[in-house]
Amino acid sequence: MVVGSVSRNSLKSFLPKIHQPLPLSRRESQQLLDSITTSFRKNLDKEHPWEHNDESIPQKSAHRNSKPLLSTPTPTSSSSLTLDTPSRQRPTDRHLREILSNPLFAHPENKKPINEVHVFDSAVSRGLMTPSRAAGFLVKLRSQFQAESPDDIRQAMAESGAGFRVIQWLRASGLENDPRSLKGALVSHLIPFLYAEGLDEVAWTWVERFATYHSKDREAASAQSQALKNLLYAIVKNANATYWGKKTHLDGAYKVIIRANDVFPKQNGTALNSFKNVWTNISWSSTVFASERPKPSAPLFEAFVDIGRPLGKPLDVAHLELHHPLTPNHSAAVQLMHRVSNRSTDLDSIFRRRLVCLALDTVNRLKEIGDIDEASWVERFMARISNDLNLDIFNLAERDLLASEIPIYRME
Repeated sequence: MVVGSVSRNSLKSFLPKIHQPLPLSRRESQQLLDSITTSFRKNLDKEHPWEHNDESIPQKSAHRNSKPLLSTPTPTSSSSLTLDTPSRQRPTDRHLREILSNPLFAHPENKKPINEVHVFDSAVSRGLMTPSRAAGFLVKLRSQFQAESPDDIRQAMAESGAGFRVIQWLRASGLENDPRSLKGALVSHLIPFLYAEGLDEVAWTWVERFATYHSKDREAASAQSQALKNLLYAIVKNANATYWGKKTHLDGAYKVIIRANDVFPKQNGTALNSFKNVWTNISWSSTVFASERPKPSAPLFEAFVDIGRPLGKPLDVAHLELHHPLTPNHSAAVQLMHRVSNRSTDLDSIFRRRLVCLALDTVNRLKEIGDIDEASWVERFMARISNDLNLDIFNLAERDLLASEIPIYRME
């Protein structure tokens, strides 16, 4: 036979009744506070007793006549004025005053600098982030790094993780696959952070994606072209970026073009035009402003020139051959000028400006090798085609062509 368990009701007599405490009235709360304060003061008086020169003051009298430390004395209360002096204060009051007056607790009021990363995260969480605001976030961070550590900006950019944050937002918002989100200023500011953080392959993933992007919509095709140009310009600029103000050779730019040439499908007209635009800008920097940079690697230079031959740019190719780092050749340049000399008046101003640049370098090369007759002919040809041209462009220093949306060779 199984013995039944003791019922719960039989245990009630053994357990005390539990009642929730009733809320205190205002008077009871004040009494409790006074009791705690008195107890606290007694303990402090025990730990920090009256000094010897204060023992003549009866403690009961002191308790009865003393005023709070920060009380304002009245003109008629002379005893209060006496008791509020440092020598007549309670030991506990003096102890607290010494603690609070310690310099370690005296923090100057200074506004904390705005945390740009926190602002970015807050905007993302609230759905307020846009490509232009993300670009502004990167610009602000980079300007801070420039001010704090101008000699080590790249390291500061790498440690910030800002590029990764922007990528996460682009992916989460679905903008990463939309060329319209990368056709603005965001790309030019984002690429340096990606390269600093070791995320450069993300940029090349975008290049491959938009190079094979097809759309019959004219607006979408225009956004694709602009996004591709922005990406390549930013990658090329970063490949030759320096943080100490000295220009380097263009080997990095040639490597970018060589890799992009393997990625871009030749049958995609929109992608090919973007690629041709970037190649032409690097060609300009390799020729017109070649004297401002160290000579590049000959194999990379030759690969860059060969890529440009099928692009229908005979003037650029002839000028590049004239600036070969090891074996400059003026033949193609001279032949081109003889070929167009009979119709020089029909050439548009943009082409003639470019032709004047070629003629100047050809004259210098011909004089170097001693071909004075040919040099004289080129000089006459140059004078004829440049009579009505505005050649102020030659008084300009090399601009940041790879970051400009309108290259110099297209300026009028």
